[in-house]
Amino acid sequence: MEKTEIILEQIVQEPVVTQDVSFHTKSVPKLIHGKDILKFVLLCAMGVCWGKAEMLHILRPMGIAYISLFFGEGILFWGALVSVGVGCVVDIPLKAGAALAAACAIQLTLGRFVDREEMLKKALLGAFAMALSGIFYAISKGGLTFHFVIGGIESILVVGISLLAQRGVIFLWEKRSVPVPSREETLGLVFLLGGAIAGLSTMEHPYLQQGLLPCLLAYFLAACAWRDGMGGGAAGGMLFGLMLYLCGGVDLLFFTVLGVSGLLAGCLKDMGRIPLVLVHIITPLLFLFYTDASLVAPLWAGGWALGAVGFLLTPKKGLVWMTGSFWEKEGSKDKYIRKKELLEERLLGFSKAFTALAKTFVHKEDGQEKKDVSKLVDTIAERACPGCGMAHYCWNEELYRSYSMTFSALSYCEGKGRVTLAQMPESFCQMCARKEIFVETVNQVYEGYRRDRIWLGRLAECRELVGQQMKAVSDILSGLSGQLEVGYVFLEQAGEMLKEECAKEGIRLRDVRVLEEKNRYGRQVQISFRGCGCRGVCKSKILPLVKRTMNRPMALKEPNACHCEKDGICTLSFMEVPAFTLTTATAFTSAQENQPVGDTSAFLETDKGMALMALSDGMGQGSGAAEESRTAIELLEQFTEAGFERDLAVNMINSALLLRKGEESYATLDICAVDLFDGRAEFIKLGAVPSYISRGGRILTVTSHTLPAGILQQVQIVKNEMLLKDGDMIFLLTDGVTEALGGENLTAAWLKEKLEKFPLSNPQDAAEYILKEAQKEMADVPKDDMTVLAGRFWKKRKSA
Repeated sequence: MEKTEIILEQIVQEPVVTQDVSFHTKSVPKLIHGKDILKFVLLCAMGVCWGKAEMLHILRPMGIAYISLFFGEGILFWGALVSVGVGCVVDIPLKAGAALAAACAIQLTLGRFVDREEMLKKALLGAFAMALSGIFYAISKGGLTFHFVIGGIESILVVGISLLAQRGVIFLWEKRSVPVPSREETLGLVFLLGGAIAGLSTMEHPYLQQGLLPCLLAYFLAACAWRDGMGGGAAGGMLFGLMLYLCGGVDLLFFTVLGVSGLLAGCLKDMGRIPLVLVHIITPLLFLFYTDASLVAPLWAGGWALGAVGFLLTPKKGLVWMTGSFWEKEGSKDKYIRKKELLEERLLGFSKAFTALAKTFVHKEDGQEKKDVSKLVDTIAERACPGCGMAHYCWNEELYRSYSMTFSALSYCEGKGRVTLAQMPESFCQMCARKEIFVETVNQVYEGYRRDRIWLGRLAECRELVGQQMKAVSDILSGLSGQLEVGYVFLEQAGEMLKEECAKEGIRLRDVRVLEEKNRYGRQVQISFRGCGCRGVCKSKILPLVKRTMNRPMALKEPNACHCEKDGICTLSFMEVPAFTLTTATAFTSAQENQPVGDTSAFLETDKGMALMALSDGMGQGSGAAEESRTAIELLEQFTEAGFERDLAVNMINSALLLRKGEESYATLDICAVDLFDGRAEFIKLGAVPSYISRGGRILTVTSHTLPAGILQQVQIVKNEMLLKDGDMIFLLTDGVTEALGGENLTAAWLKEKLEKFPLSNPQDAAEYILKEAQKEMADVPKDDMTVLAGRFWKKRKSA
């Protein structure tokens, strides 16, 4: 027999190259290049300032604490060592030199054993270096107890300062796809900046102390208030003020001013940057003017105002990069992910419970048949032989021979249904005194045993089917837990652009969501705003803006519906219009007049741009076949609309047909799913005849050799994929059509001949034409239900 050829078009995809962006914590590359150079220069500049910082005019733990942040970091450590040395060696060369030498020795000996995340180990090594330098300095000064105590206090401070600042350094240097600092990392960043500003305050230069220092303070304090509101502004002001106060840069009054300024600026975060900056400039000037006007020097006031204005002029993208201002959004996303993980755990727990329940219906009967046969022999002996004088001799002295004869009789019953006295051995007839009663007892006992086995078999089959359903429910729950993964990408930038475009037209949007499904086309937009009171006027204004902003064809999901809430808020949903469309039509005829057609067809299109053609042929003819095929199609439609994967839907349909009325019930299933954005088609067949695609005078055949649904407990799903082209005509047929044409092997050539004579582009005309011509060919073929489902795939023409 000639083998039907499957002609598929291959879709070549470019290989996806993924880049490993994981950060190695063991070491830093020997060479620094690209954007890392700027970070390196920034860290070195901060190191000079940290080296200059002095706490309470006597304690110098800041420099060594800064160096301890980079133990085990290669070139970063040496940059920090040199920069801190530049800042501190001039002031106290003996003690600073000893501390730097101790840190260098620790790096060369123990640095390779330190990982980036081992913050406590780094802090302790810094304290050890500080203690060594303190001991050396105390001995050089005559061994005074005072210097030993100072060294101990500095060592303790090194541990605390290092632990506070390390998260900030990790955030600055790590490479992340999305630079979103956590709360600990934000605190570390502010502490790093505070230490640098505190060191800058000790530099005795008027333009540094009165100009650059207030400029930096105003800039970074405004950034903290803009990022985290009142809490961030107040915390940043207090932390900056504390560092400056401890290092002698400001007094308690200015410490208070910084905290109040950050708090009031943070109150105006939601009103925009201009009100925030105005309050940030005015608050300290007024506060200091009414408390101590001598502190408001023109140079200081100018530096503070310059820093605040610099923050106002900084582009929003720069502030987002610098402060991670989308931290709150990321936090809400983390909250969603945690909820999703909890829900997945619950679903997996339910899945395991149903799996365990399914196992309880599996009844193992290993060795049970042998036990049943032995019990049969005992039952026969108890019924046929009581009161017989030969019973003791037969079942004790001649036990083996009696068992053998009884087994032989049961074997005859199993093969022939009954055993007669003539079929028993001659020795049995001569020896047994109740041979007629014994043979009749064997037949009666075996008949009861056979009935019991039939019912037990049916019960076992029912248990197995119930267990299969429990396992299917378990698979559904397990599959659902896997499908909870976020299947969409949120396009925040596109949402901001749409907000700006609507604002230009006088429409203020309250919420905008722009998303795309991963690895697929199809953009979706959902907006809410105070609209037109559900009069529908807002649709005509919003839709053109959405089309222009998204730069692609968009349409309302529900053209005649405007969802209005109680407070007058309009909610509109838009979806991208697919580039292709699929138009279908069906033609069918019954095998006999006044009899329902046993075939069922369906077509549906989802809001995700997927079109589904389906055809099912029930077993036999008439209402029974129609019910089976209708059940299969209705279940497929419901599962598809609910968003289930097609594999899972097909398996559930198969299980449902297996359980229908406990009798044989099956139906073929022929599915063609088409992605209307790119034209990819997927064919799934369960017992269905081949499908055909008419393309430019050629006929492409798609076939798959599988059994119908409802026969086996597990179905084998075979998928055929291909790329459709503009103008393709798809034909799904039932076996009544192919049998009328002489079989599957001749159908393709017959279709080519008919469509060449009479080419059609309308699917309804094509389906009716194929059915009519097939009916003419079935003169010598037994009548069967015939159905033709035709679908024309075509590209939409762009409107002018």
